[in-house]
Amino acid sequence: MAVRSSLGYLRPYRGVLVGGVVAMLATNLCFLGVPYYLSRGVQALKDGHTEDLPQHMVLLMVFAIATAVTRIWSRVSIFNAARAAEYDLRSDLFGHLMTLSPGYYREHPTGDVMSRLTNDVQTVRAMWGAGLVHLANSITSFATVLTYMIVLDPVVALLTIIPYPLIVVAGQALSKRIYRTTREVQAELGTLSARIQEDLGAIQVIKTYGLEDVRRKGFLEVSQRLLDKNMDAAKVRIQLGPILNTLAPLAVAILILVGGRAVIHKDIDVGFYTAYGILLAQLVWPTLTLGFMLALLQRGRASWSRLVQLQDTKSDIPDVGGEGPPVPPEPAKVEVKHLTVKYGDRAVIDDVSFTLSPGTITAIVGRTGSGKSTLVESLCRMNQVPAGTVFLDDHDITTLPLGYLRAQLGYAPQEAFLFSTTIADNVAMGYGAGTAIPAARRAELERVGAAGSAPDLSNETRVTGAAKSAGLERDLARMPEGMGTIVGERGITLSGGQRQRVALARALSAAPRLLVLDDSLSSVDAETERVILASLREVMHGRTAVLISHRVAAIKDADQILVLDQGKIVEHGTHEELIAKGGLYGELYRTQLETQFELQEAS
Repeated sequence: MAVRSSLGYLRPYRGVLVGGVVAMLATNLCFLGVPYYLSRGVQALKDGHTEDLPQHMVLLMVFAIATAVTRIWSRVSIFNAARAAEYDLRSDLFGHLMTLSPGYYREHPTGDVMSRLTNDVQTVRAMWGAGLVHLANSITSFATVLTYMIVLDPVVALLTIIPYPLIVVAGQALSKRIYRTTREVQAELGTLSARIQEDLGAIQVIKTYGLEDVRRKGFLEVSQRLLDKNMDAAKVRIQLGPILNTLAPLAVAILILVGGRAVIHKDIDVGFYTAYGILLAQLVWPTLTLGFMLALLQRGRASWSRLVQLQDTKSDIPDVGGEGPPVPPEPAKVEVKHLTVKYGDRAVIDDVSFTLSPGTITAIVGRTGSGKSTLVESLCRMNQVPAGTVFLDDHDITTLPLGYLRAQLGYAPQEAFLFSTTIADNVAMGYGAGTAIPAARRAELERVGAAGSAPDLSNETRVTGAAKSAGLERDLARMPEGMGTIVGERGITLSGGQRQRVALARALSAAPRLLVLDDSLSSVDAETERVILASLREVMHGRTAVLISHRVAAIKDADQILVLDQGKIVEHGTHEELIAKGGLYGELYRTQLETQFELQEAS
């Protein structure tokens, strides 16, 4: 969804806003009754007509109460509309963030993105709410009060408002500097948020290596820069106050000089002079808030520009949308033809071609950094691939809707991420019971059905079955709450191996046509991995599977093995065929056997 203009977010609430502005106009019209009846009362006292005084005071109170009621109504209406628009803006931005590829988040600090969704959005809301309130109040105050003053005496009105244009000129002169300094503050705030998020996420590493003082020093440096930028912005904004507080009383001085002389010479009566003083005082506050409004406007513009910059960022993995072709009931067929994936000028995957036949298990091995993870991420379209290089069931994946493609995948990465909820909820997210999965995907999965399982399986059956296949059964038995155990933020209460197995269960619960395991058992011991893989072979029956593992022994029963080196497939075949060739695979296998033997000897 393209970002709307700033005022565009207020458009759905224009009825409420119009009501608020009308109430603001009513506020200032009602206020005119206060100086009018006050002046009548003062004049009645001066002339000795005390019998009229109660009536004047009652009417004064009526207009004062009406002013208060309409003022509250106007502010509630405008502030509520601003908060509703803030909700819409934040929802649109978060929805847009969900469309961006993983590559965006590798390049942009999470803390900066969080700062935009919190601090910048709140600043824009302040521009909509408080800014609009002060703008409407200033316009309606000058329109009503100044008109009344001109009706009372045009000459005195024109003389007393001379300082007010000077206030506007001074505010405009400072507005550009406010905008620039505010942008700098928001940028530094994003940097600070990113620093806090990184340090809190790595608190265990920091404590392990005794880096508390080093990281604290770095934090203080970033915080000092933010303080400096805030001070620069404050120095600019604070200049508005003295300017306004100097020019506004000048109008009162003119009134005293001009009006006081007229009273002395009996050109005007005391009641008129009293009313004029109150009217002029009523213009002081809208004028004083003019500087505050200008500061809000410039801060809001600065934050809005950062939000537009975020919203204008397009995903490097475009989604064609739509429903996609019918999903075949049989296991997935994947063809890769001359695939090349580059990060900058470096080819991470270089002219790779292979086929994953339906219902087969393919293993990918290679040295660290050979491009294994990038290759399987390309199959899932987690990074962009050239058109005509990767095919699912004879369909170019770049022409398939992303939701359609990923609904048929079960992907368990090496770095397992768990949400701060129960184990059951984390597993259920794989097939759509979790709130993170759209209803369309759940319906598609139910229509096709789980491979080897009936599509009407209950949620509990799917979750427990997936957990058992992932080797979690013994661990769950030792947990008091079992599947209802809360795993904490990022799964911190679980061990690395347990986190990986929960992520594996999540992938299995989707009953995918294509199962991709990216070294997802690297944190478990060899014996546990052997048991889990034995269980997985039954689960993998009837679906296509891709396994990455650093342990050659774990994948030797695969239907085919692809050996990757520096982004190229240098060998492929079965375990026996590759051992017979004596190439890189055989070298890796022998090295691991020797290492295992040495460990056994040492123990």
